[in-house]
Amino acid sequence: MNREAINYVIEAEARVEELRERADNEIKTLKESTKQQIEKIDEQTSHELEAYKKEQAAEMEAKLKQDRAAFKDQVQAEAERFTENYETKKDTLASRIAEEVLRRYGHS
Repeated sequence: MNREAINYVIEAEARVEELRERADNEIKTLKESTKQQIEKIDEQTSHELEAYKKEQAAEMEAKLKQDRAAFKDQVQAEAERFTENYETKKDTLASRIAEEVLRRYGHS
């Protein structure tokens, strides 16, 4: 009976060792699988982030282009308004200067 008990304990220890190895292998496999999934998700996230950045940059560039065009139109309109004002006031100023010269120095 003693020998049977010893053989039973030896077999039990062997099964325990086999179960540990199997568990260690499963844990290793799970870790590898998890690592690969994380890397895949990380890569996918990086691609999506890069695409989002490009999209945002394109939208900002389009808005900037619109703003520049609007600003250019405003500047052009203001320049035209100032030019018209200048032309209108130039004749008035010339007339006033001529009147003042005539008033001060009389008709020569």
